[in-house]
Amino acid sequence: MKTSKFLPAILIALAFITVQSLAQDALEYKFAKGKTYLFSTVTSSNMTQEMGGQEMKMSQGNRFLLRALVDEVKNGSAVLLVSADSAVTHSKNPMRDTTMVLTDLIGKRMKITVSKSGDILDRQVVDSVTFGGQMRGAQRELLSLLVLPVKPVKQGDKWNLTKNDTVDQMGGKIFTSTQFEFSHAGKENKLGHNCVRINFTAKISTNGNMKMQGMELFVEGGGKVSGTLYFDPDKGIPILVDSQTDTETTMAATGQQQMTIPISSSQKATTTLVQE
Repeated sequence: MKTSKFLPAILIALAFITVQSLAQDALEYKFAKGKTYLFSTVTSSNMTQEMGGQEMKMSQGNRFLLRALVDEVKNGSAVLLVSADSAVTHSKNPMRDTTMVLTDLIGKRMKITVSKSGDILDRQVVDSVTFGGQMRGAQRELLSLLVLPVKPVKQGDKWNLTKNDTVDQMGGKIFTSTQFEFSHAGKENKLGHNCVRINFTAKISTNGNMKMQGMELFVEGGGKVSGTLYFDPDKGIPILVDSQTDTETTMAATGQQQMTIPISSSQKATTTLVQE
């Protein structure tokens, strides 16, 4: 029996492909002390709410240029000073169409401590924003990072994560639980970087209470998220994140004026690294 002279080369090629498919990526954030990273964040959302039998539709768009200065790196965690270089919001509803430059927010710093996996370990306000509660919320969430797996993963691997958060809002607190499922979708070049592509989905549940014009509002709802993260494993930084979030929420007012307000919302968001 004759053996093809091409067989050894074919076997080597198959072995290489197998090794490549089984290669694991250790994914972690590697923010370098003293460096400044600039991110562009663009969001657009549409919301429909019904109150007193009348339906109201609203839309909003935001454009932020975010600056993250790495103040310190200790025990693998990075301390970032995050601020907005520019911040513009556009809102439209049946009563008005408004574009605003959020001058009260620009340059105001938030110090966050981030673990290697992307967990926010600590938040501190460095420069207070004296605008309303909505603006303080915007300052708190200027830079959002997806949490990475704590162990190396390879193409095809999936992992889960539950994230719980509490936000002070309009005299009350809103509690949110998000259950993520991530999957390693292989390697892809994105914006000149050799990236790992991570697809993700999530289920959201929200509840809490707020106060508005003397009324107490109880909030309950849920929704779903889908998106993609392109992550440069060598540099340890996110290059691009795309996401779509759809939610259904109900606000119930108690007191002299009792009403139930159903709200449907849909939001698209893109965050892109523009300078490192």
